[in-house]
Amino acid sequence: MTTSTPHPWGTNLQKAQTFQPDWDSYVVTKVKHVRAALLSGIDTFSAEGFTVPMATGFIELTGMRAGSFRTFLKIGFSESNRVMLPTFQLVDNAAVGRLILPSPCFGSALQFVNSPMAHFSIGGDGRRNALATDVTLLNSALIEAGEPEGMEI
Repeated sequence: MTTSTPHPWGTNLQKAQTFQPDWDSYVVTKVKHVRAALLSGIDTFSAEGFTVPMATGFIELTGMRAGSFRTFLKIGFSESNRVMLPTFQLVDNAAVGRLILPSPCFGSALQFVNSPMAHFSIGGDGRRNALATDVTLLNSALIEAGEPEGMEI
């Protein structure tokens, strides 16, 4: 004889719940707060270990908490020709993603982040740190990401 559980949410009560995010698989969060600076493009900008050469702008996004971590995406905008890879790291109780984008992207990014539906993703090695106005775009992009077509390794 089998008995059914009257409430489907009660079926997993015996499983341990850690409520810790899986940073290797990236975490998507809603933007809560935005700070931005428009810069000259002449000097190097540095904030809390994030250095942007020939900085023309800087945007810092604060997201919702993920487990015990505060979430941040820091985006620098530069005139520099040097390609700087995006990064991600856990520091104390903060999860910090970093991107450096070309200067012409600053206005568009600032408009993006001020959308009431703005979300960002951070995690892994940082290469898929991203920003979107629709959370489903970030989730599907993270699932489908892999080796680019046409590249041999």
